[in-house]
Amino acid sequence: MFTFKENHNPMIFLVLINTVIFIMMSFVHVYWAIMGNLGRSGVLPTLHDGNPVIEPGVLGTFLIAAFLGICAFITIGSLDIYDALIPHDVIKYATFVIAIVFLIRAIGDFKFVGFFKKIKGTVFAQKDNRYYSPLCTFIGLSSIVIVLLY
Repeated sequence: MFTFKENHNPMIFLVLINTVIFIMMSFVHVYWAIMGNLGRSGVLPTLHDGNPVIEPGVLGTFLIAAFLGICAFITIGSLDIYDALIPHDVIKYATFVIAIVFLIRAIGDFKFVGFFKKIKGTVFAQKDNRYYSPLCTFIGLSSIVIVLLY
């Protein structure tokens, strides 16, 4: 029977929250990749004229879904469920990389995405300020806490 080690109790909540977020975001990207349209409005950065800055296409969207799935796999590994397969330090450093990636995304490219973007009047920019960048900040900071408690 699977049991958690005592030192994992404080971080179980953060690990589960992050894992669920990653799985949900991965499923949404798979849905979009297979041409689902629900919820697609305002998810890509656009210029002021409404033209998208990037168009990731099916492959790009599947790659994002795969990346998010891998993030879920790594994050849940912080509960030592892969001890027989993956060394402890690999999970720890990979979780730290996840933290850095999401914090960099929250800060942004200083033009189209993140808290410090220059283009601010678009639907994407409003959603980015309200939802996407704060979510990335939460994931990044909680991943750092997971690493520190791991």
